[in-house]
Amino acid sequence: MSLTQEQIEKLSKNLSKISVDNEKIAWDVNWILNYIELLNEVDTTWVKATVSVIEKNATLREDEKKEKYNSREELLACSNQKVIANQIAISNIMK
Repeated sequence: MSLTQEQIEKLSKNLSKISVDNEKIAWDVNWILNYIELLNEVDTTWVKATVSVIEKNATLREDEKKEKYNSREELLACSNQKVIANQIAISNIMK
């Protein structure tokens, strides 16, 4: 499969980075299409599809139901920021 000059001109209208005056681009695009055509000839009947090149199963932890809930005061005490009216005060970000 290769592209004609007219097809490259049509592509260049939609893709402004391709210049129709540059014959190297036309050669490069044709080379890529020929390579893809070559890859399509490869028999992949018995090849298992992969998402990743490494085989690693994600290790997930079991969810635990926590019976004890921290109080609002305990959670607010964890902050280094100043607490005003049960809320963590932050500096003015709209300076």
